[in-house]
Amino acid sequence: MAARALWPLLLAAGVGLSAWQWREAAEGPAGHGGHTHLHDDAGKPARLYSWDAAQAAQVTLATAAASVTLVRGGQGWAATPGGRADGFDAVQFLALFSQARSDRVLVPHADESYGLNPPQLWIDIRDAAGQRLAHMAVGALAPDGLGRYVQLPGEAHIRIIPDYQTRTPMAAMLQENPNAETP
Repeated sequence: MAARALWPLLLAAGVGLSAWQWREAAEGPAGHGGHTHLHDDAGKPARLYSWDAAQAAQVTLATAAASVTLVRGGQGWAATPGGRADGFDAVQFLALFSQARSDRVLVPHADESYGLNPPQLWIDIRDAAGQRLAHMAVGALAPDGLGRYVQLPGEAHIRIIPDYQTRTPMAAMLQENPNAETP
């Protein structure tokens, strides 16, 4: 008899928990102290871009002090100016970056630069027709040391993506800009 009386309480608790989760999911980043996690239908963090690595024909990496543009040709990728970003594997980078996912989103605080004012690195990727596939401003490492602050054009909020997604281009540009933050 006691078990039968427990079922309505369990049902009410389940409905209440579901309603709370529904409300939390419907709120924007401001409702979570400026932080939220974005996920796709499979539960993975949401992809930032919807293009395939094979579509990319040009990669430009730029800091305040230097820039390099890599163009895909018949013999692979060539850097302009030559000799910059030596050892940068554009194929490997694009395979990873085309799948870039945002772990967290936050509303920026006016007194924080997040390493984005100015950005430590700009990444611009275009297809063979010159259409932009991706553009990202890359900032400082997040306090956890695992993520990096980034901002996409037209977005007021700041995203945190795993540092490994930008580590290779940061290291390539560090060759040209020794004062840049160590990745």
